[in-house]
Amino acid sequence: MPYIIGTMQYPSHRQADTVKTYLKIRDKYPPDDSLYENLGSPVKTTEKGVKVMTIWNVKEGKLEKAMNLVSRFYFEFINVEGLEYTIEVWLTFEEAAGIAEIE
Repeated sequence: MPYIIGTMQYPSHRQADTVKTYLKIRDKYPPDDSLYENLGSPVKTTEKGVKVMTIWNVKEGKLEKAMNLVSRFYFEFINVEGLEYTIEVWLTFEEAAGIAEIE
């Protein structure tokens, strides 16, 4: 089961705008246990502002639907000035090791 890792970064002075956007949309995107397990959303500050990383453990066969939902969620923040985000799919170690044909 792969992971989706979303990373959002925005200027510190846009914290209020980002939180307002989140509070406005959170009910639109309730946790969907049939697609993934949310493993957490650690937050840190950097010289470039605030950085938030969210990690979802995607259920077997649900990657396409989970990516669609996560992509729509992040797009909701598009109007927060200076906010940028990335969405990546990472394999588990077992999935990545399974690619190698070891005899």
